Amino acid sequence: MKISEKLVELLGVVKRLSDMKYKKIYTCKDDTEAAVILGMLSASGIRGMSRDVEQGDIMNVMSGTTLYGKEICVPVDQVEKARSLMKDYDSAAEKEETVKKPKVRIPYLIVLVVFVVAVVLAIVMS
Repeated sequence: MKISEKLVELLGVVKRLSDMKYKKIYTCKDDTEAAVILGMLSASGIRGMSRDVEQGDIMNVMSGTTLYGKEICVPVDQVEKARSLMKDYDSAAEKEETVKKPKVRIPYLIVLVVFVVAVVLAIVMS
């Protein structure tokens, strides 16, 4: 197979993937949980993807984590199968977690603000 034929085939695959419509099925708290969920979906033959919620992508770059969470999206033709898997995931998580942990979004935000102020002061003072 010539390189041009391979390139045309690859472009066709990319076009099919870009034309695919995705739908959000779940919002999780961070990258780690998103990786677990995507692995579970992948093991069941569902191609999923995650994306940052709201301004989470900027927070991810600055602090290495997001305060807003991650959305899990799957192709629209696999939504029902994915949602049934997510019900199993949620019920297992509820059994495992007897006490709900409080959300710690505010302390992360305070640390981020203090860090930014310290950097700005260091630049101004120099």
